Amino acid sequence: MKPVAYAVLVLIACAAGIAGSLLHESFKSADAVQPAYAVAPPRQDKSIRIALVNLEEASRQSRVFKKLKVDWDDAQKELKAQGEKYQQAYEKKYQDIQRARMAGGDEDEILTLRVELQALEQTMKAAEEEGKKYLSALLSQFQKDVLIVVMDEIDKFCRLEGYDIVLQDYSLDNEEADFFAGNAYAQALMSKPVLMAPGMQQNKNAYVVDITQAIIERVKGG
Repeated sequence: MKPVAYAVLVLIACAAGIAGSLLHESFKSADAVQPAYAVAPPRQDKSIRIALVNLEEASRQSRVFKKLKVDWDDAQKELKAQGEKYQQAYEKKYQDIQRARMAGGDEDEILTLRVELQALEQTMKAAEEEGKKYLSALLSQFQKDVLIVVMDEIDKFCRLEGYDIVLQDYSLDNEEADFFAGNAYAQALMSKPVLMAPGMQQNKNAYVVDITQAIIERVKGG
């Protein structure tokens, strides 16, 4: 082989080796960088955004609460009316026994009335216990139905606005306290997740924002 041809082959081989090396390094770099794109880029603002929401207030203002509160009141009224009917029947049966005794009625008749009175009393007690269980289960389901709706709106709002943490607050005195079954004032205060956030109501707290009203607007509907 001529020296010139040999030199050309050497140069081609060297060039191919260099090119392969460069391509190899390029692929290695691409592999090293690729995982970074799979991770969300860090937020420029390093501060943590904290939202504070009065969950009870937002729940009570929701359209689903107002609807279920009517159903809850109706259920209580229905059970109360049923209890009053049982009580009236019991009192009437008791008076029948008293009249039979005063009239010197037959002992078998009086005994039958007493058995009926006892049966009514047992029925009243059983109905009262079943009523309590029914109201407890109904209240639990109603609370769950309300909170599912409100929590879903809180989740959507906080994702949209970019909040990192949501802290719960609640009212210590309100007219609907029985619906969410609160404890005594002092005990409730001692267990509050957020005791206070100074300056928040005046919009002067740079770290905590009360989003209660925003959530109320989303859940109260028309």
